[in-house]
Amino acid sequence: MRRTPVGATLGVGVVLLAAAGPLSAQHVVEGRVLGSADGMPIEDVTVTAVGEDVVVGTDSTGYFRFQLPENRPGVTLAVEVIGYRPFERTWILPLAEPVRIGLQQQAVELQGIDVEVERSGWATWPLEEQLKYRVRSMMGIDRVATAADLRAFPDQRADVWQFLPWMTVATGAGCEECLMASGRIEAPGFILDDRGVSYDEFRSYMVEDICRVEVVTIPIPFKPVEKGVVLGYTCSFLREVATGKRRLSPFPGMDAR
Repeated sequence: MRRTPVGATLGVGVVLLAAAGPLSAQHVVEGRVLGSADGMPIEDVTVTAVGEDVVVGTDSTGYFRFQLPENRPGVTLAVEVIGYRPFERTWILPLAEPVRIGLQQQAVELQGIDVEVERSGWATWPLEEQLKYRVRSMMGIDRVATAADLRAFPDQRADVWQFLPWMTVATGAGCEECLMASGRIEAPGFILDDRGVSYDEFRSYMVEDICRVEVVTIPIPFKPVEKGVVLGYTCSFLREVATGKRRLSPFPGMDAR
């Protein structure tokens, strides 16, 4: 099951229309995912049409869109993103208007009681913004795969190294550990969650264990070879950060437990 970018459905539809004439009628399912507390859009949310071969992600405005055959009487949407409570609901088709889904931030469970995490300063930043800032601090060119991208990978039991070509990052470019992303990287560094790891340890994790991968290429002036770092975040680690059990520092490798 592959994740479909928001814009891809429109582009494919135009090509088919031009090549084959009118298409059969379709239900359009679209809407936005927002934070219930502040109404802000949530990016990179995984939206699954339950029982259908459809998984899409939201864009920077929280928007998603896909189509279903006209004979579907309804659609059940399962919505998931780290840091928020999972959401599932069924709508009758056709939709009268785009759906609006409000997600509640995940609370920390303490002895059976839900307690909202109190944060200040850096910790008040949304998790996605913290992750982006960490990469920007490296002053490199970033390629990122979100949880939705990783869950769409066909072989969840493959080691995470085998996922990198899915990000258009070539592996084995001249040596076993070499990469070709925005440039050729001969000896990339590897960071898993909050610590530096070896190439072999990084490869010991399966795709199903990981919820975010970033490949950062750091250009070296007048050199044919670049520096680079591969960052992987396990799903369990990101959940702990989102719920306040762990804390990210603004710079990779300096996380506080």
